[in-house]
Amino acid sequence: MPQQASVSVVNERLLAEGLERLAAAIPGAGDLLDVLDVFVRTASDDELVRINPVRFGQSRGFRTDEVVELFLHARKLGLLTMEWQYVCPGCGEVVERLASLTSATAHYFCQVCSADRDADLSDFIEVTFSLSPEVRRSRYHDPWSLTPEEHFFRYRFTQSGVVDDGSSLRDHLRARAVACAYVEPGTTETFTVTAEPGYLWLTNGPALIVGDTRTSECRSFAFEYTGTRSKGFRAEIPAGPVQVEFTNATDERYALMITSLPGHYELTMQPFLSGAELLSNQTFLDLFVTETIVAGEGLAVRRLALLFTDLQGSTALYDRIGDMKAFDLVRLHFGYLRECISRNSGALVKTIGDAVMASFVDPLDALRAALDMRAQIARFNAEAGSDLIGLKIGLHAGACLAVTLNDRLDYFGQTVNIAARVQALSGADEIVVTDDVLSLPGAPELVADLEIEKSAVQLKGIAGDVAVHRLRGVAVDAFSTRGRGEVAQ
Repeated sequence: MPQQASVSVVNERLLAEGLERLAAAIPGAGDLLDVLDVFVRTASDDELVRINPVRFGQSRGFRTDEVVELFLHARKLGLLTMEWQYVCPGCGEVVERLASLTSATAHYFCQVCSADRDADLSDFIEVTFSLSPEVRRSRYHDPWSLTPEEHFFRYRFTQSGVVDDGSSLRDHLRARAVACAYVEPGTTETFTVTAEPGYLWLTNGPALIVGDTRTSECRSFAFEYTGTRSKGFRAEIPAGPVQVEFTNATDERYALMITSLPGHYELTMQPFLSGAELLSNQTFLDLFVTETIVAGEGLAVRRLALLFTDLQGSTALYDRIGDMKAFDLVRLHFGYLRECISRNSGALVKTIGDAVMASFVDPLDALRAALDMRAQIARFNAEAGSDLIGLKIGLHAGACLAVTLNDRLDYFGQTVNIAARVQALSGADEIVVTDDVLSLPGAPELVADLEIEKSAVQLKGIAGDVAVHRLRGVAVDAFSTRGRGEVAQ
């Protein structure tokens, strides 16, 4: 449960200036700004730090995209800060917390699990926001100022984690922790606890496997913590009293939790803003151009939909109407496509000549964007009284790597190759979609009124046949210019 509201003082000048600048940056966001104003003034200390924007919106009746846009602008203006959190999929600990994507690495080590992990932007890189301490300071801005219980149950483990029985991860650990303490540098602390069948787990990695038999004899174990990659330890013991002698051999304070677990828990995540979602957010790409991926291996994305477009006969278009008019027409069409991408929860990755590459976390959003693009261009041609623009669209979804190429975010891998080559199969006013997209639940309903031609094709550099669907006959007014491809009324 949230704590009682903190009495910490709000910097009225900074808050007023920030809200005023937000109102100028996002016209029409008045209701959400009012909610943010109240939140800053009344939220408890723990609520001010590591805010989940999805949960924030859901609890207050706002769409996630509205909240994320507001929070990103607030971060740009200094009202909020942002963290990229590497959450261990085994235990739920926030292992790494980075202020910028630039610091992201492809791998990390979880001390609790004694395991190396691969970073995955789709699943366990959680993006949260915190109120700037200059606006209102919270004790949670400095984790070491917290009690050991607050440190573990309100901060160190993700608030988005849920375990097998449906309870939150933090509540699960709180109910099973038998000791929480700060161990100062160079000191030894002794803890006497009762081991119940299952596991007695220490946050620095050691685990005692506790059997069903029980004894009254106290078993003693000594552990020395020498740093993040201290050796793990396993031993089988009967249930009963256990004495743990813990030595912190480092020159920094250590937060130790000893937990009695009946078994391994399976961790799932409630809705949260993932790293992949943020990289496919147009506002983020526009506001934070300098945030690029430095990690040489790139960052894995378990699933991403990639959409490519190109113009049919653009060379003939330049010959027919002249360079200046053709260039203006191409720029106009880029504007239409960008709008379609943005309102369907995607991001424009780059333009390549007359072509566009866009990314979407949800493949159905990519399909909606493709239909929206097709409708927008068809409408433009109808109003112009001539088929000036012939748009070719292709899309595919799968795993890829997020990388930095030419100082900007890009994607690499076979999914990218397939998406680009599928686009090359399309003709003017056609959308070619792979089976990986059209077989998803909800996809057939989106294209139910279209003419669909299915085939198996060979793509250069791709082993085996690829099942594709050629979509034709999108109505000009199929999609409105409002919202995520909603049908016009």
